Amino acid sequence: MVVLLAVVAFRVFPEKEVTILSNGQAFRVSATFDTEHEALGAAAITVLPGDRLLIAGDDRHASIAVQRARPVTAVVDGETFAFSTMATTAGGALAEAGIELRPGDQVLMDGVPATERAPLAGVRYASQSVPAVTAAAQGRPVELSVVRARPYVVFIDTARVDIVSPAATVGSLLADLGMTVREGDLVRPSLETPLAAGMTVHLAKARTVHITLNGQQTSLYTQAETVRDVLAVLGVSPGPEDILSPAREAEVFNGMELVIGTTEVVQEQMAEQLPPPTLFEEDPSLPRGEVRIVNGSPGERLSTFSVTYRNGEEVSRAFVSSVVTTAPVPARHVSGTRAVSAARPTVNLPGFTGSYREKVNVWATWYNASHGAWSRDDPNYGKTATGVIVDHGICAVDPSVIPLGTRFVVPGYGMCIAADTGGGIKGAKIDLGFPEDAGSNPWHTGYVDIYILD
Repeated sequence: MVVLLAVVAFRVFPEKEVTILSNGQAFRVSATFDTEHEALGAAAITVLPGDRLLIAGDDRHASIAVQRARPVTAVVDGETFAFSTMATTAGGALAEAGIELRPGDQVLMDGVPATERAPLAGVRYASQSVPAVTAAAQGRPVELSVVRARPYVVFIDTARVDIVSPAATVGSLLADLGMTVREGDLVRPSLETPLAAGMTVHLAKARTVHITLNGQQTSLYTQAETVRDVLAVLGVSPGPEDILSPAREAEVFNGMELVIGTTEVVQEQMAEQLPPPTLFEEDPSLPRGEVRIVNGSPGERLSTFSVTYRNGEEVSRAFVSSVVTTAPVPARHVSGTRAVSAARPTVNLPGFTGSYREKVNVWATWYNASHGAWSRDDPNYGKTATGVIVDHGICAVDPSVIPLGTRFVVPGYGMCIAADTGGGIKGAKIDLGFPEDAGSNPWHTGYVDIYILD
C-alpha cells in the first residue's frame, strides 16, 4: 500500500528541478510540494529579514534568486540607526529608513563624501579618495552619516550672500562659495574658526593695482583705499616735480594703473685700471744692445660719483672723490751697457736673415681696421697715428719704448714698422697689424722676442 501511494504521489505530484542563485553561487535541488521552502532547505540557505526572493519556472523546472539586503548603519542628528535594505544608493537607503535629506546636507559613506546617487557598493564617490576595500565587499555594514547643512550669512565686500552649507569652518564655507582667499584679503572670523548656525562671515577682497615705479612695472594686491595709502605701502613719497598719476586723493579700484616717477640721488662707485709705468734702467753686467723687460702689473683706482635719477633715468653725474686702492707695479726696461765688439749680432729667421741692434721680449697682440673708433663710412676708418692705413707690417708701439719709425722683425709675423700707437699699448707691448681678410684670429697673443733693426 505504501509503495502504491508513493507511485501515485509521484505521478500526481512530480518533483521539480530547482536552481537557486545566492551570493554568487548556484545550487540545483529538487522539490515536490512547497518549491520555495523545500528548495531553500535542501540548499541550506537562510532568508534574512530584508532579503528578496525572485521565483520563476514551470511545472518541471524553477529558478530562485536570493537578493541579499545590505546591512547599513546610519548616523543622523546624533542618533544611530541599524537596518538592512535592498536600496542600491545611499539616498535610497536613507529614504527607506525614513531619514530625510535637506537641501545642502552632506552624505558620508564609510567616512568619504558621497552623492545621494552613490551606489552602496562604494564604486562612485563625490571625492577623489575611494577606499581600497568597501564595507559591502567585506560583509560589514555600510556606514552612512549625514552632516546637516546650516544657514550662514556671508558678506563679500558689501554684497550679502545667504548660504546653507554643511561646512565645518569659515575656510570650507568660503570654498563652498567658490571663493579663493588670497594674501591681502581680510576674513572675519579667521579661516580656521569653527562654524555655528547663523554665523555671519565677512570677506574683504583686496584690489590689484598695476604700478609703474621709475620705469619698472609691478603689481600690488592691497587693501589700500587711496593712492596715498599705496604710496605708504611702497615707502615712496614723490615730490612736487615728480610724476604721480592719479593724485594722492584718488580712490583705489581693482585694476587701477598707477604711475610714479621719483627723483633719487645715489652714490655710485666705478673702478678703473691704472697702467703700470715703465722704469728705464741700465745694467753694466749686460752687453750693450741687450735689453731685459721685467713686466709690471696694473693698479686700480676707485672713483665715487653722485648720480641723480629722475623716473628711473640718469639726469646728472658729479665726481665726488677717488682713491687708489691698488698701486701699479712699474715695469722695468733694463738696457745693457757693457762694451762689446763692434760686430752686431745676427739672426736667421723665416723671411729674414741679418744683423740686428737689440733683442726685446714683448707682449704681442693683433688688430685690424675694424678695431678702431671710426665707422666704415668715416674718412678716418683704418687710419693709424702716423696717417698710414693699418695693414700687415704696420704695428702699434709705446713710443717711449720703441720710437715711431723703428723697424723690427717678429718671428712668425715678419718685418714690421712702428707706425701706430694705442691706449692699451703701454710699456713692452706691441700690436701687430693685419688686413681684415686675415680672419678672426690671425695671431696667437703672447710673449715673443722681437729683433730691432734700427
